[in-house]
Amino acid sequence: MTNKKNESCGPRNFEEAEQEILALTKNAVGIAYPIYWDGLNLLKDVINLLAEETTKSMSESEKKYSKAYLMLINRAIQHTESARLLTERGLYGDSFVLTRSLMSDLSMMQYLHFHPNLLDLFLDEKQEDYQKNKEFKTAFNETAIEKDLVGRGVKSFASAFQTLSKASHASSFGSQLYGSMGKKRGQYHLNYGPKFQPEKTLMLMDMFVSSYCDLINNVLWHRYHSKTEIDTDDWRKIKTKLSKLTQNEKIFTEATGKTIKALYPNFENQKQRGS
Repeated sequence: MTNKKNESCGPRNFEEAEQEILALTKNAVGIAYPIYWDGLNLLKDVINLLAEETTKSMSESEKKYSKAYLMLINRAIQHTESARLLTERGLYGDSFVLTRSLMSDLSMMQYLHFHPNLLDLFLDEKQEDYQKNKEFKTAFNETAIEKDLVGRGVKSFASAFQTLSKASHASSFGSQLYGSMGKKRGQYHLNYGPKFQPEKTLMLMDMFVSSYCDLINNVLWHRYHSKTEIDTDDWRKIKTKLSKLTQNEKIFTEATGKTIKALYPNFENQKQRGS
């Protein structure tokens, strides 16, 4: 078969394009990787501590929290790692889908902190509960969760949820998240294959780096406010390492924001209108 490189759908050499995009991505955001891996490894330390606690003589409530958080962190790590691998290869649309799921994991961790009475319902969920169990649907409806958390001072994330949800729906707007910006404001191009987009790479990698800090913070925040043990040597090490990690994460976030604003103003304007 002839390799047609000038078709409307773009070149057919996907394997070659993937390797090129991977190299461009790692070069463009190389500063993010040490922070990313430090965050993942620190989160694994948190996982080990939570797992150990489920076997110790602690309150049943805290054992349930540890189990619930372990389940949510397990999901969140796989969402983040999967989205990173897609982003590195220029497949940004599905990265947005997974990022939306990551946001859901984070909000559920916060929500359960305020509703210990829902731990059993969460941990004992059956396959059909979300469709048939009215109590479950009422308790874990995303609109209800968002309203509850916003009422407690959490910044609203409903619009971000709605925007990212479109990426997983067969919609015209959602399809734009799989495309790339044109030179004119509001213009975008269909991408039928991977394509390197530095502005999306920067934004998504910033979110991935931040996610590990957010997950660890959620665990520490819960333990502090529920008066659960947090002053052991192991937890103090977590707090010390998290402080350094957060400083590095903030530096990368600030650099990302300034770079996008300076080099990709159209992208920044479109992102603000969609948020």
